[in-house]
Amino acid sequence: MRHETVEISPPGPLAVGGGHWPQHLRDEFERNQFSGAVGDVLVSEIDRVRVWHLSLPPGGWITFHRHVLDYFWTTPTAGVARGYYEDGRIVDVHHYPGETRHFHHGLDEHFVHGIENVGDTELIFVTVEFLQGDNPPIPLPDTVKLDPGQHPDE
Repeated sequence: MRHETVEISPPGPLAVGGGHWPQHLRDEFERNQFSGAVGDVLVSEIDRVRVWHLSLPPGGWITFHRHVLDYFWTTPTAGVARGYYEDGRIVDVHHYPGETRHFHHGLDEHFVHGIENVGDTELIFVTVEFLQGDNPPIPLPDTVKLDPGQHPDE
């Protein structure tokens, strides 16, 4: 098994004539480019880490979000994720079960992207962000945090 990335569209300016993205994506980028919600739900947060879950059914979408912290993600599933990046590029990434990727962001470094599941299987990711890095964490609304009342202990 191997990680494969296929470029669908090269980088291009989003602000100059809208680039090659449809208007609804450019609008969504403008609304969400500073969001720190890097998953569907924040399932745990302590002074050192945030743990996120993300589940994308076929055709599912996670809106644009900004990564500023060192982090890693892992996936137990195979599938194809289409990434829309702030530099205008669009890439399809073929994931395999157990794949894990690590990322570092130095002072004032970041990247913004949104993800669409263009495959025929559910994509699941667990992302762990490290809060003690070169950049401060992005504040999060309570709406992205797990409500323990939704999942009572059995």
